[in-house]
Amino acid sequence: MEEIAARLRSIRISRNLTLADVETKSHKQLRAVALGSYERGDRTLSVKKAAQLSDFYEVPLSYLLTGHSPTQSIEKRIMIDLRRVRALSLSEGNIASTQKILFSFLFGIIKERQDFNGEILSLRKSDIDFLTITIGCSDEELQLYLAQNKLLFETKEPSSL
Repeated sequence: MEEIAARLRSIRISRNLTLADVETKSHKQLRAVALGSYERGDRTLSVKKAAQLSDFYEVPLSYLLTGHSPTQSIEKRIMIDLRRVRALSLSEGNIASTQKILFSFLFGIIKERQDFNGEILSLRKSDIDFLTITIGCSDEELQLYLAQNKLLFETKEPSSL
């Protein structure tokens, strides 16, 4: 409840609204006194009132309650094996356009991050989003492509004794 209360207050403040502003703009559907109580955690927030607040603030109800939007998925990080990328980029003279875009993108990230000695490159969510848009595929298709071309860095599982 404390996190929800803090999130309510944070959302309201980020929109430069006072408690009185919320009451006025909601046509008194959301009372300033009640909202203040929710934000302090003095009053329990019903599902119905949470839904009203998420509609008013134009945020997903799941974000209001959990801090995560429904489009945020918990996903494993994509780590690229740069040794394999370098070997493929040097050995193949005429590479496919998808691979050319991918390699250009990866080398651009390396240059931007000034990480010239690394053997592994972690792709951030924003990197993956941009790359999938550029290539024209889904996240799953990108992961499949990387796996098929052995470009993913695989950690070795410890063997059981």
